[in-house]
Amino acid sequence: MNRTTIFSLTSLSFLCCALAFACSDESTTTANPTDGGALDAAVPETCAATSGAGTTHDATLAADETWTAADSPHVIGTSLAIPAGRTLTLEPCAVVHLGAGASVLVNGKLLAEGAADKPIRFQPVASGAPWKTIEARKGAEIRFAHVTVEGGGDTGGNRPATVGALDIRGDQDKPTQPIFFADHVTVRGSQSLGVLVREGGGFAPGSQALTVTGGASFPVSIWGRAVGTLPSGTYTGNATDEIILPAMGVRDDIKEDTTLAARGVPYRVGGGNGGKAFVVAGSGTPLLTIEPGVTMRFEKQVRLLVDTAGSGPAGALRAEGTAAAPIVFESAAPSPAPGDWVGIVIEGPPDPRNAIVHARIAHAGGASQISSYDCPSPGATSGSNEGALLLIGGRPASPFVTNTTIEQSAGHGIVRGWTGGPVDLLATNTFTEVAKCNQTFPKPEVGVCPVPAPCPK
Repeated sequence: MNRTTIFSLTSLSFLCCALAFACSDESTTTANPTDGGALDAAVPETCAATSGAGTTHDATLAADETWTAADSPHVIGTSLAIPAGRTLTLEPCAVVHLGAGASVLVNGKLLAEGAADKPIRFQPVASGAPWKTIEARKGAEIRFAHVTVEGGGDTGGNRPATVGALDIRGDQDKPTQPIFFADHVTVRGSQSLGVLVREGGGFAPGSQALTVTGGASFPVSIWGRAVGTLPSGTYTGNATDEIILPAMGVRDDIKEDTTLAARGVPYRVGGGNGGKAFVVAGSGTPLLTIEPGVTMRFEKQVRLLVDTAGSGPAGALRAEGTAAAPIVFESAAPSPAPGDWVGIVIEGPPDPRNAIVHARIAHAGGASQISSYDCPSPGATSGSNEGALLLIGGRPASPFVTNTTIEQSAGHGIVRGWTGGPVDLLATNTFTEVAKCNQTFPKPEVGVCPVPAPCPK
């Protein structure tokens, strides 16, 4: 059947609907673009089947090009480069086949904007022969709408959690750049990550309904400072259904106001996929807001560090869950145990925006290598430096931790590591299986520490 015939039948179908004043939901309903996961399953595809050898492309674009549906499949045997200043546009219904290990490097623009009934597809030339990646570098722009990206992510011998079918990179020395616009995009069957977002890259505003499924690794790895750009979507059906926050440090630190949104799967922080500290600190006063229902799972010896040093970088943490949707901070270990990770560390004078409400902090209290300013707990000779929540060097203006459970800490529950009057952080909170004190005692501004220091359990 040719495209003209398809167009005629489609037009006739709409005419019948108009005359009857009613149409079947299956033939006319488009998925709600804000539902976070539906990919127009109710919309029938109107693309003609591809046939023939198609058109081969293995070069660097010398001029702007448009790849048509009629000339599909467009075959990239080994590599294609889109240099800065060049644009490759794919028509609705276009199909791209990539050879084993093939890659696309985008320094210019790659525009593939289909429609619900006219999707665009990136596929391997042969089943079981994965292609490598579509990689965007700084200054690039990728716009995908109603696109399926399938069978990529060839690891090339690298660890699956370090490469991806889509690799979105920017300028790591600048604020996050909106390089990748994704609207109703499905990444399926990657041999590594579905999407890798790093080095200043990020999703563009308006991105939505991203689905990553069937992958051999995690669905997404994204730098902390870009995580607020991660769109709504579906991130399940992969080998490990967690979003990696690599916690690489310095350039990866959260330097702008950022929201860690509930995306239906946990966040895996640091460890073998990155560094040891997920840091909120910037030249201004960045605020990390964590939505109700979010779970953060920390690898061994990793911490969540909010740096509020008065003379340097500053940051704040607002983790306000609800009774029905608490925020969870816990170990990423297959068999969690007390002390698996360090805990939440707030250094310097706490920002009044800090709030931890309806949360659960579990399996923390690992070695922190921090010098504390509290009074030695019974049996200790110096200040405390292990706990689920460590407040180091600054007294909060008021209790900002409420309706929160701290459990299975290898150290204390809360380390009140400041010099000054006490602020009670026990009320409304629950402490279960805490090895030492539920909260330690801060060092007085005048006089000496009481002996023994109070150690509620």
